Amino acid sequence: MSDATKLMREKKYARLLLEVGVNLQVGQNLVIAAEPYHWKFLNIIAVEAYKMGAAYVLVEANDPGLVKARVEHGAEKDLDALVTWTDKKNHALIDEGWAKLSFFGPTDPDLMGTLDSQRLGIIQKAQSISGKPVSEGCSSGKITWCVAALATPGWAAKVFDCEPSAEAEQRLWLEIVKILNLDADDPSAHWREKGEILQKRCEILSDLNLAEVRFRGPGTDLRVKCIAGASWIGGGIPTAANSDHGFMPNLPTEECFTTPNRRGTEGRMQVVRPVTVLGKTVEGAWFEFEDGKVISYGAKVNKKTLDDYFAMCPNACYLGELALVDGSSLIYQSGNVFHCILYDENASCHVALGSGYPMPVQGATEMTNDEKMAEGINVSIVHTDFMIGGPEVEVTGYDGLGKEIPLIRNGDFVL
Repeated sequence: MSDATKLMREKKYARLLLEVGVNLQVGQNLVIAAEPYHWKFLNIIAVEAYKMGAAYVLVEANDPGLVKARVEHGAEKDLDALVTWTDKKNHALIDEGWAKLSFFGPTDPDLMGTLDSQRLGIIQKAQSISGKPVSEGCSSGKITWCVAALATPGWAAKVFDCEPSAEAEQRLWLEIVKILNLDADDPSAHWREKGEILQKRCEILSDLNLAEVRFRGPGTDLRVKCIAGASWIGGGIPTAANSDHGFMPNLPTEECFTTPNRRGTEGRMQVVRPVTVLGKTVEGAWFEFEDGKVISYGAKVNKKTLDDYFAMCPNACYLGELALVDGSSLIYQSGNVFHCILYDENASCHVALGSGYPMPVQGATEMTNDEKMAEGINVSIVHTDFMIGGPEVEVTGYDGLGKEIPLIRNGDFVL
């Protein structure tokens, strides 16, 4: 691929993220989080953002080696300490209506898994608590935000099971180009159209007013209770201040999601893809639920990491999200496991253990945490997706009278 072609695709990617992802407005501030490896692309985004009228672009380029240094050499008493201006910055992002763009693109995707999990957990828990206002601002639409991905040799090596190299990075970049349709004349128009398709699908699901969704397949027989009147969301989210100012929090996106009733999950689920939890790859995980709560669980690889995850927050053992994805997903059709939750969750139906999104429940964005819990919305400092869908998994909805409504059969929506 020529340098000119690469630059053209990168500019298209930048515009897609700004126009459709965060839907950047004239005079709006933009904060970008990524690893320093991506400086060149971050400069392209900054240029395009200022062309669109951004007031200010702030880049937070955090090298994971700094976390490694703190875990290995930081004083025990200081691991949960945060500088005072962190809270001020987090509240400013909300109060001033910033847009937030975050990138997955690790140079060493396995680095966190090599660190002392107890010490790392102390740091991550403190950061989760401190960042709760921002995460709540994102989930309620007070901040326009988008998560995307950028290729690295290290991440590519994990995806393709090879040595890190420029060739592997290029191979992964081409997969990203294909999935995001970056060779189209106008990728933004493509994703706006995709968003409309997902929104229409969500309208159908919302109109069904499902009481329960059931997953049945190898190792899985899971019943997830829905919150009465909760809507399904996909393809874009309106902001809290202006329903016409929508944004797309994930690019790519293939999901229709809702917030389930935290008290109503029963049965067993088998996780079909590896999941990164607290920096470690958990494989072959399974969970059993009773009265909404995980009562038993295991994994073929890194079960101890699940122990640490549940220890972080008492509500980590309840569901906070239910999402449907069918086989039309280009991520699924690629046949790759991306070891990146952004991509892997958009290849399969999934549920999330931890915090629930208030937006699907009318009035919930203004509720207190106690009110959310009373409504059935889970409140937690963690949120991790686990993929449970595939061609062998049937997904069926049930209305309030118990009528069975097929949703997904042989991997495809049948609505």
